[in-house]
Amino acid sequence: MMRIPALIIASLFLFSCSEDTDPCDQVPEGLVKLPEDDGTHVTPLEWWYWTGHLKTEDGRWFGFEEVFFHVRQGAEFIQQAHNAITDIDDDSFHYFIDQASMEPVVFGADLDLEQGPISATGAAGREVLRGETDGYVFDLQLKNEKSPVLQHGTGYIDYPFGGNTFYYSRERLSVEGTLKIGDQTLEVTGSSWFDHQWGEPGDIIGDHGWDWFAIQLDDGRELMVFSLRFQGTEALRRGSYTTADCQTTKLFEDDITITATGEWTGHGYTFPSGWTIEAAGMTLTVTPAVADQVLEGFPVYWEGAATVSGDATGRAYVELTGYY
Repeated sequence: MMRIPALIIASLFLFSCSEDTDPCDQVPEGLVKLPEDDGTHVTPLEWWYWTGHLKTEDGRWFGFEEVFFHVRQGAEFIQQAHNAITDIDDDSFHYFIDQASMEPVVFGADLDLEQGPISATGAAGREVLRGETDGYVFDLQLKNEKSPVLQHGTGYIDYPFGGNTFYYSRERLSVEGTLKIGDQTLEVTGSSWFDHQWGEPGDIIGDHGWDWFAIQLDDGRELMVFSLRFQGTEALRRGSYTTADCQTTKLFEDDITITATGEWTGHGYTFPSGWTIEAAGMTLTVTPAVADQVLEGFPVYWEGAATVSGDATGRAYVELTGYY
């Protein structure tokens, strides 16, 4: 889960490749091994996270989210799935959450995840997603368009407050498929962002909160930044910046400024709403496409589609947790 002044001298985690090799076809080297690590791990917490933007032929815009969580507590294994659709033209948000206990399963490198009407299958950046909520049904085919990004450089970090996580992203996947709304079937295309994390993060629900931003710029660049709080105080601010030709730079605390420009109250909670982000030599304005994009799970969190303006334009997905 679950967002430069020093860009030129920052630490790079780039691919070793010959001049005639496309860096966007390379698999980065680190503590995450792909495609093997696409599958399930024997850790207390793991999640597979797809967010993205769909458009119809006439330009109608929808945001979507599909997530599978695996939680292991002793001998108990719980799978939870979240599915959401933001209908921007309708100014509405729709979500579905389902949870069940099950026997631990190791899937290998291929994904085969299913919970109620939600499913994700495939491997190595070629996934098929299905989701259903409030009469919105999507069937999507995703194809990776750029090399994966190992977040934190190697794909692993020890948290300063204890615990750890492995973390990689596929930051730009093309999308095509259908979105059904009642009796109407719409052909859609678009772009998706995929995050996969697993590890031993400790009490990440009770003591933590974070603001996370997955930004896809119209010129083919991506920016991920986040601020993670521990017991109400910022404990970690990190990110990554990827060029259109797949060169990725780690971002540290001094490289990133995240400033909330407003707030929104709903469902009994108050969330920041609208941000100025300074990173990678840019100043960007991130604006929610719909104010209410709250999922009332455990925990309650805000996750939604947003626009990006300023020094570059694009679209984003934002996740806000810990605002209880």
